[in-house]
Amino acid sequence: MGKKNIIIITACIIFIVFSGIIYLQPGGGASSSFTGNTDADILKDEETVNNKDGHKKEEDNKTGATGKIVVYICGAVKHPGVYSLLNGQRICDAVKAAGGFKKSAARSAINLAKVLADGEQVTVLSKKQAASGSKDSNSQPQQDGGLININTASKEELMSLPGIGESKADAVIDYRLSCGFKSIDDIKNVAGIKDGVFKQIKDQITV
Repeated sequence: MGKKNIIIITACIIFIVFSGIIYLQPGGGASSSFTGNTDADILKDEETVNNKDGHKKEEDNKTGATGKIVVYICGAVKHPGVYSLLNGQRICDAVKAAGGFKKSAARSAINLAKVLADGEQVTVLSKKQAASGSKDSNSQPQQDGGLININTASKEELMSLPGIGESKADAVIDYRLSCGFKSIDDIKNVAGIKDGVFKQIKDQITV
């Protein structure tokens, strides 16, 4: 082997050893690019998630404060029924949603400024009902002159009618919450109450 070849081989060995030393230094070569800023990125992602969760909770709180309520208004209004209103609205808003008072309504017998609650029933008295001694629509007796008002009667009062058991009483309440009774004939629209039952109760009910 010539002297020239020995020099070349020696130089190659030195180069390989030197390259290996540089490669193994901390922060050098491929290891540094692999490590990167992984921890910092994770912290940043967690902060982003926390910010989003906090924003979502704030929006949920706002929604709860200004959400909607559902009320049932019946009696001496033009369109009795179930209405969706904003939380914090008053009985006057429910009356407006139901088309306003009928001519027979005893307007002074109800507190129009009362704040409504979700699921509340509001019954507007007629002048005749108000004259009979009822002070407020929300304390109106369920019977009017001995007749049972199917728009306001309790389950037990409905069950006191001939041919009306527990299931039919529940059906009457479900129907009036969704539609309301505009006349006593409407009770025949309730499942299970047909002409036979209606004939037994027609002289005992009112709206």
